[in-house]
Amino acid sequence: MSKEPIGYSKPPKKSQFKPGQSGNPKGRPKGAKSLRSVVQKELASKIEIRVQGKKTRTTKLEAAVMKLVNDALSGNVNALAELLKLAAIHLPQDTGMTAANMPATAEDEALLKKFLARTLASKKGQNDSD
Repeated sequence: MSKEPIGYSKPPKKSQFKPGQSGNPKGRPKGAKSLRSVVQKELASKIEIRVQGKKTRTTKLEAAVMKLVNDALSGNVNALAELLKLAAIHLPQDTGMTAANMPATAEDEALLKKFLARTLASKKGQNDSD
């Protein structure tokens, strides 16, 4: 009878998992919540606050943003920096002014007239040679 060595990375045969046997037979408990779901639930829960002397119900996330904006407006530099970061991430940067809807300047009009004159002259030259 040969005895197999037992030691590091060589457990005894009787304590090894049998084929098809799980190392965690019960698995993750049902209802275990992730940090993300806990944070989302807490930020979505409603609280009662006073806004300009009136009681109102709002989410904790909205209340936190209101507080951040108020602190920034009252001169808190850290709150202002944090608010600007949030605005840069979550607010669209489009001002609505694109080259297509901006009014033409006098310089633009002069360039367009030169371009049209050249284009018409070249077309006229092509038609004459035909």
